Amino acid sequence: MPQDVEMQEGPTRRDRPLHRPAGSGRRPPAVLFARPAWRAALAALLIAASALGSPATAESPRPDDLEALRAAALDAVNRDRRRHDLPALSPEPAAEAAAQAHAADMLARDYFAHRSPEGGTVADRHQEAGGSRWRLTAENIARCEACTPPADRDRVERLQEGWMNSPEHRANILRRGLSGFGFGLAASRSGGLYAVQAFAGPGTPRGLSSGETASAIPPDAQVRQALDRVNAARREAGHRPLDASPALTEAAASLLPASDARDFALGDRIDLFGHLPAGARRSWASLGMLAAVCGGCGTRPTDADVAFFTGQWLDAKGRDRMMDPDATHLGFAVAANGDGKKIGLALLGTAR
Repeated sequence: MPQDVEMQEGPTRRDRPLHRPAGSGRRPPAVLFARPAWRAALAALLIAASALGSPATAESPRPDDLEALRAAALDAVNRDRRRHDLPALSPEPAAEAAAQAHAADMLARDYFAHRSPEGGTVADRHQEAGGSRWRLTAENIARCEACTPPADRDRVERLQEGWMNSPEHRANILRRGLSGFGFGLAASRSGGLYAVQAFAGPGTPRGLSSGETASAIPPDAQVRQALDRVNAARREAGHRPLDASPALTEAAASLLPASDARDFALGDRIDLFGHLPAGARRSWASLGMLAAVCGGCGTRPTDADVAFFTGQWLDAKGRDRMMDPDATHLGFAVAANGDGKKIGLALLGTAR
C-alpha cells in the first residue's frame, strides 16, 4: 500500500470491499475507503481519493438517529483503542461538526476526497467549527455507492471493520495523542452513503520513532540537554562551547506565556534586557533570541521537544546565531499550553 506523502496529493485508489461476515445471508455493498488524512500544525499529510457518481441531495440522519450513530461509532473506536491499551476518546463538538459537514458536502457535490473542491482540509474544517489550529487533526472517510438510508448500527460496525482492515485508516484510529472524536454520515437513495471519522487531540512530541515515547523533563534538565546539542554543533564548527546561564534561562522563562494564558504566544515587542534579573543586566554586552513554535506536539515539555527545537535552529536560519563565535552563554526554556501548542525559546548572551 503506498505511503502518505507529505504536503502532496496522493494517487486515486480504491480499497478492497468489505467481506461478508460469517452467518450473513447477503453480500454487503462495496465500500470505498479513501486514504486517511492527518495534520499537525507545521506538518500535514493530506491524501485524496475519488469515486464516480451522480449528484445527489444530502439526506442527513434525523438528529436523534445521528446521535445514536455517533454513539455507536465512538463505542466502536474506543473498543479498538482499548484492545491496544490506548486511552478512550470523547465526543468533541468541533470534530463532530467538521465530520458531518464534510459527509454532507461530499454527497451534495458528488466528490470523494479529504480536500474539498476549494482545497479545504480536515484542519480547515476543524477550525471553522471552532477547533484550535494547534491541535492534531486526522480524518477517515468512506463511501458506499449501493447503501441507501436509513443507516443503522450494523452499518457503522461495517464501516469500522473496513477502516480497521486498512493499515493507514487503522493508524489514525490507533494514533496516540488524540482525545476528541466526531462522526458524520450523509446518504441518499441516488447518491449512496458517505461516512467521516474526525479525530483531534494535543498530539505527541515531534521526532519520535514508531513505538518510542518521550520523557517529561524539568527546566534544569532542558537547559543541560539543549546545551549539549548546541555545543556539539559548535565544537564541530570550530567554535568554543557555551556555558549555561541561570540568568538567561530565568529571562527566557519569563518571556514565555503562562500555560493557561488565553493568548498563548510571545509578545510583539520584546525587551530582552528588561527580562533579565535586575542584578544581571550590566553583565551582558549583547543578547540574542531564537524562538520556535510547534502544534499537535503534546501536552508538556519533554526531552523530544528540546531535541526538536534545537534541531530546528541548528538546521535552519537560526544556525548562524547559534554559531556566533562571540556568544559565551545560553539560556533555554519550553512552555506548553496542554492542548498541543509549545514554544521553545533560547537566549544567547555575550558576557562583558
